[in-house]
Amino acid sequence: MMLRIENISHRYGSDNALENVSFEIADGEFVALTGESGSGKSTLLSIVSTLLRPTSGSVRFDGTAAAALGDLDRFRNEQVGFVFQFHYLIAHFTLFENVTLASRASKEEVMALMERLGIAELAKRYPDEVSGGQRQRAAIARALVNRPRYLFADEPTGNLDTANSANVFELLRGLDATVVVATHDRSLLRPEDRIITLKDGRLC
Repeated sequence: MMLRIENISHRYGSDNALENVSFEIADGEFVALTGESGSGKSTLLSIVSTLLRPTSGSVRFDGTAAAALGDLDRFRNEQVGFVFQFHYLIAHFTLFENVTLASRASKEEVMALMERLGIAELAKRYPDEVSGGQRQRAAIARALVNRPRYLFADEPTGNLDTANSANVFELLRGLDATVVVATHDRSLLRPEDRIITLKDGRLC
């Protein structure tokens, strides 16, 4: 089982965001994409997660190119979870309602997931009634509620303090999924983490 990135290049007009990027990710692996702002890591994450079609090259899930998957919306709904730097919770929905927006899970399963993330007691609270770290954990719960095989996170700790950032990374490392996270903060990484570094759109 493998996620394979093959000769990915991407251009925004005349600007080269990525140039000939190739690597493989094993099933269940935790991978950190690092690099300075403008290095191409967010563009690469968008392509790997099927949100953006590359100018050239391909992303293959178990040998099947993303372009050949057919119904990409269904693929994302069934197999992919996303966590962004901003939580994008709906302000007039409780945390529980936000987590269950597109959920196929039972109430009991949702509550068990929120318990695992340490926010079960906040299920009836609204986003503006909880901390930034708790909002981000709700966003992670929303991404995990359908038990995705792949989880992609783009700077998920960008708005969090040091303690909450470390907690989020510990959570991501322990997931039963293939996890790819883009981050500029190398202090959150461990020596044993798989780290892929970009500079000017190329692998270092």
